[in-house]
Parts: sequence; structure tokens; C-alpha cells
Amino acid sequence: MRIVSHIVTGVVVALAVALIMLTLLSKAMQPLNHAAALKTLHGNSAIIEKKLDDCSDRIARQLNGFTAMVSEDRDFIMKLLVENDYTAPEVAEIAGQYIKAMGLSFLEITDENFRILSSGHFPAGAGSQALTKKDMPENKPVWMVENSKGNKVLSLQIKIPFSCEGVHLFCVGGILVDDSFLNTIRPFEECLLILKQGNEIRGFDSIQKMSEIKENKIIINDKPWLAASFTLPWVGQEDEPELILLLDEPAPFSLLDLL
Repeated sequence: MRIVSHIVTGVVVALAVALIMLTLLSKAMQPLNHAAALKTLHGNSAIIEKKLDDCSDRIARQLNGFTAMVSEDRDFIMKLLVENDYTAPEVAEIAGQYIKAMGLSFLEITDENFRILSSGHFPAGAGSQALTKKDMPENKPVWMVENSKGNKVLSLQIKIPFSCEGVHLFCVGGILVDDSFLNTIRPFEECLLILKQGNEIRGFDSIQKMSEIKENKIIINDKPWLAASFTLPWVGQEDEPELILLLDEPAPFSLLDLL
């Protein structure tokens, strides 16, 4: 009986020691899990920033190619500079002829006073003033609200200055920022990428409440997430948009994970 008692005691002690060790290991693993999740968050943030830069570079290349073509278009030059006919189809329709082929949502040419000479996305706007374009920096991507067929939509655009026979003009163009755009720059399906502008939120259904981001954490509908936000160059009087990457917060480390 004594032998059995010693064996039982030894087993109990061994189990107690093992449980203590596993508990200590569990506590040690938790910050490692969190650190790994933060590394994933920062890595995917870098991917989004790279995709945004690539998108902006692509828009800039397309617009520069378009301005080079326009500046050598003899019909455009003749009607605009020689005949001073701003309403001629050779002037007013030139943006509309190329906007789809360029894969852009918005494309306009303005004079140096930002009078629209040609608009590919809103042809009826020719002759009107595009004063919001005045505040755009040159050759740099900006997020802004654009008028699209009577609707106010969010866009990513660039303003390119160019000369046509010594006359200073501007080309402004870019793409629509919508759910499809967000899916394009999202690193992988398991993460969420939401766009918040005022009370409007894209990329996340049915948000009742959302906290501010603190120490890479945000709470949405009482659920904690790891989060990172992105600085967006903005032009306009409306609420500035905020792009937020969300990842599931790592679950607490369990002893079962060791089994």
C-alpha cells in the first residue's frame, strides 16, 4: 500500500508541476502571439501602401501619355488655339474619346483658369469652372469628392500640368474609390479593409458603434480588432476619409494548444 501511495503522490506532484509549467508557458506565449499578429498587421499595411503607390503611378503614367498625345493633336490645337473655338468637337470630345481606353473613371482638360475644356466622365460640364481642381497639388495623387453624373463620389485623382503650343493647360484624371477598389488593394481575403468618411462606411456591414484606434486596437460592435489606419492626401471641404485595415485579434493562448 505504501508503494501505491508513493506512486500516487508522485503522479499528483508530477501533474501539479506539469500544470504549473504549462500555465507559465501559456502566459509566456500570449505576448508572442500578439507580437506575431502585430507583425502581420504591419506587413499587410505595407502591402496596401505599395498597392496605393502603384495605383497612383499607373494613373500618372496614363495622364502623362494622354497629355503628350493632346499636345501634338493638330485638330485640337487648330480649334482651341487658332480658331479659339472651345465648343468644337475636336476640343470638347477629346477626353471622352480616351477615358475608357485608359481605364479611368475621370478625365478632364482645363485651361489655366480651370475652365473645363473637355470632360470624359461629364461631357455636359465643358465650359463650366472646376474650382475644386485649383486646390489640387500638381503631379501628386489626392483623394477628393467628384461629381459623377450628378452624384458625389469619392475618387483618387492627379492633376498634371502641360503646355500646348505655349498655352498652359491641366489634365486631371483618376479612378472611382468604391468596394471594387478596396478589394483590389486588400492584401488577402481574411482581413477587412474599411473606408470611413463621416457617417458613411464601406467594407463592413452594419456598424452600430466603433471606437478610435489606440495602440493598434479598435472595438467595433463590442468586438476587438487589431487595426492600422492610413494617411490619405485629401482635398475638399467634406469629411476626410479614413482607410482602416482590420485583423482578428489573436485568441488567448490555451493549454489545449499544447496538446
